[in-house]
Amino acid sequence: MLSEYKAISLGTLAEGVAVAVAAGFVVSVIYDWGFFYALGLDFAKLHTTTTDHFRSGLLWFPYLLFFLLGSVAIEFQFKRIERGLNEKEIIESASNPERMRKFREGPWKLMAWTAPLYVIIYVLIGDVFASILPLMLSIVWMGFAEWCYAAPLIKIRRSRQVQFGFTFLPIIVIVAFFSGYNAALDATVRKPSKVTIERSAPSASVSGNILRTFEKGVLILDDRNSYHFIPWNQVHAIQNNKPYKPFRGIACEWFKLCRQEPYGTSNKPIQPNAKPSD
Repeated sequence: MLSEYKAISLGTLAEGVAVAVAAGFVVSVIYDWGFFYALGLDFAKLHTTTTDHFRSGLLWFPYLLFFLLGSVAIEFQFKRIERGLNEKEIIESASNPERMRKFREGPWKLMAWTAPLYVIIYVLIGDVFASILPLMLSIVWMGFAEWCYAAPLIKIRRSRQVQFGFTFLPIIVIVAFFSGYNAALDATVRKPSKVTIERSAPSASVSGNILRTFEKGVLILDDRNSYHFIPWNQVHAIQNNKPYKPFRGIACEWFKLCRQEPYGTSNKPIQPNAKPSD
């Protein structure tokens, strides 16, 4: 019996890992699709490999993990403040249950009405408002899915699993696509990483914003806003044009109350100390 239980557990674990890897790969492909779409590049004509898409998981997974841990921490905090009561118990324990119910539903209704307005502003103005577009589009879709499920007969005849998939699978696609989209905006406009790529002679060096590194080469946006894909066999060296700057604390970064210390922010090589003369 114990060996059978272990076999079932190992089989279930292997299936779960396989499903997680496959789902992560699909999410990475959608993330890369959004990244290249923001750059105006054709996904089908790029020098990407399966390894590149798996490596994309290193770009989005840490943020996903941080978001999940933060969400769980916030949920546990609210549960502690609410003394472990569920939604129904909180409303029924209030002196005015109807007022409490409206108060509890207020934030979601406010976001449900605000999100479509934000999406319209994005369509009118453009990428200036793209940073929280994944959240707003997700709220719009969640409200639409909830409206589609609101009729009593539909709740009886439609499976909750089908409704769950109809609600959250598109949200996963939205978040993955526009996370890649925003990553491209960060690499080109918001948080560019200026580099100079020295190529093997007789090719000239290229300076600009590094966008992504791939298994077969590096993608860069030069100072004339032209894209270059440089294979690794042509790359002699990559020099970061921005010197390293350590985090010096909020007091220094925000209020300029900095200690006068010799931080290693210079690009000059460190010289060895001279020997004392006899």
